[in-house]
Amino acid sequence: MSETVRLASVGLGWWGEILADGVEAGDEAEIVSCFSRTTKTRDAFATARCSRQAATFEDLLADDSVEGLLLATPHLSHADLIEAAAEAGKHVFVEKPFTLNVADGKRAIIAAEKAGVVLQVGHNKRRQVANRRLKTLIDGGELGTVVMVEATQTAPMALNFGNEYWRASRDESPLGSMTSLGVHMIDTLSYLMGPVARVFTFSNTILDKPAIDHVTTIVLEFESGQLGYLGTSLVAPPSVSITVRGTGGSAWNDEDGNKFYRQALTEKTREAESIEVIDTVADEISEFARSIRGDATPETGGAEGLEVIAVLATAIASSESGQAESVSDFR
Repeated sequence: MSETVRLASVGLGWWGEILADGVEAGDEAEIVSCFSRTTKTRDAFATARCSRQAATFEDLLADDSVEGLLLATPHLSHADLIEAAAEAGKHVFVEKPFTLNVADGKRAIIAAEKAGVVLQVGHNKRRQVANRRLKTLIDGGELGTVVMVEATQTAPMALNFGNEYWRASRDESPLGSMTSLGVHMIDTLSYLMGPVARVFTFSNTILDKPAIDHVTTIVLEFESGQLGYLGTSLVAPPSVSITVRGTGGSAWNDEDGNKFYRQALTEKTREAESIEVIDTVADEISEFARSIRGDATPETGGAEGLEVIAVLATAIASSESGQAESVSDFR
């Protein structure tokens, strides 16, 4: 690749810092500017990361030295910011969820395609070596015929949410943790098993606060006929795992990609296998930089991000209707 790709960070909170760490972990991109609505946050980020900052988002878009943006802003802002960035000729890496509805996702995709800019969505979980291993086992038939998958992602973040925090808003976080955590697993399960056909959802508020759903479970029927389960919560201890069960054996990605297990059909217990652990954020940022230079194509582009949002929209509809809903009605 020729020269370092010049990026600007937009949205400088917790995950904005993680994305910046991902940039600094590699040598293909650099952060040259930043923007946040809060001056104090912007000053601190600029001092630590890039020395330069933009007073407004419009000023950032007018900066010819900036080639691409890393968006880690509130979910509802994504479509408008992508559209504006594309019109300004800036490539966009947007953190998941892509948008919160299919119409906005399609609008963002059209804007990027019209402008000829790279659009990448931050679904990094599928990049874990453990998930790549699951994919290889499934595609190679080493688990026999897969009959079901199970996924869990929980974290107790909401126990510290103030009601004024944007993530504590039902508008920003429909189905609570399904929006901020579960979409990772929707993408990964779609990567492993193919498109989802139908969804049935239960989503409840258990505690007094915050005023979002505290636990959500969805049952997935894939177009291939297999079934899956996905559970998420923002008030339970950290847990990230995926299990694939087949007629020839089972396999587990456990502890968020740090552990891997296999169990043959005739074995009563599972056995650990060694697995490599990589920095998945650095990996996706590297791909974004290479895509800007024309040396790669985003694995999770607009189309992949949109499919996740279609499943999320279906899950929301199922929660409201109390019955199974078809993803085809929302794509």
